Amino acid sequence: MGRKRRRSLIKWLHKWPSLVIVIFIVLWACSGVILNHRHIFSSFDVNRDYLPGEHQYRNWNNASVRGSVRIDSNLLWFYGNTGVWQFNESDQSWLDRRDGFHRGADHHKVNCMLLSSKGNIYAGTRFGLHIYDKADECWNEVPFPHDDEHVVDLAEIRDSLWILTRSHLWKIPLEGEIIFSRVPIPAPLGYDNKVGLFKTLWVIHSGAIYGQIGKLIVDLVALIFVFLALSGLIYFFFPRIAKRRKKKAKSSSGLSRWTRLSVKWHNKVGIWLVAILILTATTGMFLRPPLLIAIASGRVGKIPFSVLDDGNPWYDQLRRILYNEEDDRLLIATSEGIYGANSKLNSPPEYIYPQPPASVMGYNVFTQYDSGNILVGSFSGLFLWHPESGVIHNYISGQLYINTIAPANPLSADMVSGYHVDRMGREYVFDYNRGVIWQRHRTSFPEMPVEISEARMPLWNFALEVHTARLFKPLIGDFYILFIPLFGLSVLVTLTSGIILWIRKYKRRPKRR
Repeated sequence: MGRKRRRSLIKWLHKWPSLVIVIFIVLWACSGVILNHRHIFSSFDVNRDYLPGEHQYRNWNNASVRGSVRIDSNLLWFYGNTGVWQFNESDQSWLDRRDGFHRGADHHKVNCMLLSSKGNIYAGTRFGLHIYDKADECWNEVPFPHDDEHVVDLAEIRDSLWILTRSHLWKIPLEGEIIFSRVPIPAPLGYDNKVGLFKTLWVIHSGAIYGQIGKLIVDLVALIFVFLALSGLIYFFFPRIAKRRKKKAKSSSGLSRWTRLSVKWHNKVGIWLVAILILTATTGMFLRPPLLIAIASGRVGKIPFSVLDDGNPWYDQLRRILYNEEDDRLLIATSEGIYGANSKLNSPPEYIYPQPPASVMGYNVFTQYDSGNILVGSFSGLFLWHPESGVIHNYISGQLYINTIAPANPLSADMVSGYHVDRMGREYVFDYNRGVIWQRHRTSFPEMPVEISEARMPLWNFALEVHTARLFKPLIGDFYILFIPLFGLSVLVTLTSGIILWIRKYKRRPKRR
């Protein structure tokens, strides 16, 4: 291929892929900024009526139910992404129990609930711990002593409520004044001071690797992507418009001036920041399947002076906690697996092998079953696990599960998001996409009331659906899973060809004496 043809090819690669993806660049940039500032946007919602069908609540899908708490012989409180709802088994009626939560559907998403032996009802959300005031019939927020307020699980151990957040374990007394005490968790046995590659790429991509300042830098990168996309459009369209205006004897000086400014700053900004632009695009490609499969089990050293290197071996890893009173043992589920420890936590927790697979999205079911078995559910499926013997069964298919070394798809056909047992012992499994599944019986689950089905979607979650391309699944089907890798590859091709064009242009400039 001659030099002229190579240059034409590089120009083509810089121009046409960028024209195809320009609207998606704007969408990804705007959604990324929203994802980086959840607290700011937590009170804003989106009406699900304007979204594709799979994003609407039907048959208890989309994690509308994560679990339940039995209040008395007739009353059940269900909790999940739609908040807290009371169900009366006697008259089959529903009652909204969300009073007291802050405005915005994001504040109504309940991760865990617990009815204590003292009669108190607690709920953990993304934004903290809440206790139910029975007199006023509303939730009261319990002020948290730490900015790590993302409560993921609750457990009653002896005379205390144990509160698990993403990075720490706390406890408060079940009676009397609420005073938080931090429960230190020792580093696990064999701790190598490494962290999952997925987590590392995640914090780099979001900028959270250097806290709020890092996020603001990545926000700026998003705006730079938008600027490059828009200035590229000006350079493509304005000369053509100016040419047509000249043919009609009309002035085009303004268009020419905008074109020159766009080209100048498009080149300058693009070449100055090309490294961080490439880094952002590349890390994003590996945070979704299928490339996610390649890095899901990888571990790397912690980047010095980053949020990952804060001295806490459990930083942003804790997911669920389970206490077995009979042997006074804890099971701690993390983003890197399940560990066992004594309840005093005076010795290093030990990784338990073998154990059920769990999606990188976390554990949605983690509950005591029977005869020493634990029911473990995530987007990787639902498994009945006996930690002592290591026997694992796929609870939905009933087949024996065998651990494999090969990387597995983090999303299974059974994307388990919740679990419930009624007073007759009948089990119901909740699939994120399909909704409620009757398990080994024929009794249907109560229908979803209109009030719950009309619950709105948090703006943050809408931005996540855009950013992960799931919003486009109804339009392009299962091909959506390749959208992020192909989009990222198009961005890399555009940036790389732009570098080559700039270098060649720079080389042709006469040197100043």
